[in-house]
Amino acid sequence: MTTIRYSGCKGFTLAELTIVLVIVALLVGGMLVPLSAQRDLQDIRETQRQLSDITEALLGYAASNRSTVGENPYLPCPDTDGDGSENRNAAGECFNDEGRLPWSDLGVGREDAWGNRFRYRVLKDYSNGKTGFTLKTAASSAVSMRACEDAACTTVIASHLPAVVVSHGKNGDGAFNVSGGTNPAPAGADEAANQNGDDKFVLHPPSSVPGSEFDDLVAWVSPYVLFNRMISAGRFQ
Repeated sequence: MTTIRYSGCKGFTLAELTIVLVIVALLVGGMLVPLSAQRDLQDIRETQRQLSDITEALLGYAASNRSTVGENPYLPCPDTDGDGSENRNAAGECFNDEGRLPWSDLGVGREDAWGNRFRYRVLKDYSNGKTGFTLKTAASSAVSMRACEDAACTTVIASHLPAVVVSHGKNGDGAFNVSGGTNPAPAGADEAANQNGDDKFVLHPPSSVPGSEFDDLVAWVSPYVLFNRMISAGRFQ
């Protein structure tokens, strides 16, 4: 007759299983935070790449369009009805200085990495399809569109900008959404400066301070880069 002997080995106690589960949860949680941060960084980089493509497309648009008087170059108007195409009247003027980026006319993506439309503002002196702009436009322009480090514009990063493009970042506050409406207004003054319809825009590192959140991405066309491209393309006589 065979005798069965037991080794005396026991399973995990409830307390030991609890400790193991806690350790596993901490390890998984520690992995999820970096993965989320990596996704955010990927979205930022993708949107920055889009903004770079957009500024190049704006330069290309100017180089390939001629005004009806003088055959001068000009920049596109904003899209004010959400169809992806610019909106200008019979006199060659924009319906509005600010609106959605005319992504269809430019041949670029219609939205940023967070699914919102890009905001676009252009100076009248550079967008008139009848007269266009010349090398003297920057000096003669009555309005100076600026990029600053804060809403008070105590530190100016760039001035005399012909055009500015904005992504309202991950929080999307103040952005034109894909449904045709506008997201709730931002709480912070710096983000509010990027959607209040004036000629001042803010760009600085992200901030998560409650009431002063900031994650907008802003790009612009330099007047001198624009002039240089037009000269290289033989657009100025």
